[in-house]
Amino acid sequence: MTAKGVILFTATVGALLLCSCAKNEDTSSLMESQQEQSDFPRCIVGEWKCRETPLDNSELYSGYLSLIIRSDGNYLMYDAEAGNPCLKGTIEMDGDDLDLIFVDDSGVDFAPPAGWENMSKRQEIGYFADSYTLKLTYTDNDNSVTLVFDAVNAPNEVKN
Repeated sequence: MTAKGVILFTATVGALLLCSCAKNEDTSSLMESQQEQSDFPRCIVGEWKCRETPLDNSELYSGYLSLIIRSDGNYLMYDAEAGNPCLKGTIEMDGDDLDLIFVDDSGVDFAPPAGWENMSKRQEIGYFADSYTLKLTYTDNDNSVTLVFDAVNAPNEVKN
């Protein structure tokens, strides 16, 4: 083999190795990203419509709220009657997976829903979810207000 052939062969093998390493790095970061997303509770992903009143306070009206939660943790809670956003940002899991941490990082007007007026822009929210119902509980000192959302695609007999 000539010197040019050896150089060409070495360059080709080196390029293949670099491509292989880059592909492995891309795959590992993709796998890490998928692992992080798999920790996010799939049962809360979707479009939700709030029931007329919170679970624990029939004097408050919450039927104006709609909530969209994406699989990447981004969410939008908005006033479906007026079209105004209430909260927008990301949802994180707390350390023990018993609560969600709502982070409002949107830069739009921060307008928590009825009963949640004292919440901060980074707030632990208790949750319970099944296929068609999502309950989000905000606790302020000893008081709590639970908003109950029904999945938009839930069968009519499930929506109460």
